[in-house]
Amino acid sequence: MALTGPDYWQPEQGDIMVTAIGTGCFFCGKPIDSEPAWMWSGASGEIFLHLACAADLGIRLFADLHRWQRTAGVRFGV
Repeated sequence: MALTGPDYWQPEQGDIMVTAIGTGCFFCGKPIDSEPAWMWSGASGEIFLHLACAADLGIRLFADLHRWQRTAGVRFGV
């Protein structure tokens, strides 16, 4: 996970600055037209999200997990 754009670029890590400008948001599908954006690198490539969309996706993922834990009566890690 990383934030993209000039404010988050670290030149000591290489000459390439990752930007999300012009890509589609993984969550809403709308173009990303400003930085920073959220980037997730995986085995099949990168996905980019608007910051608000990253928050919305995270909230939904954790809500689903919490609902599953309550339904199953199971708590992870214990």
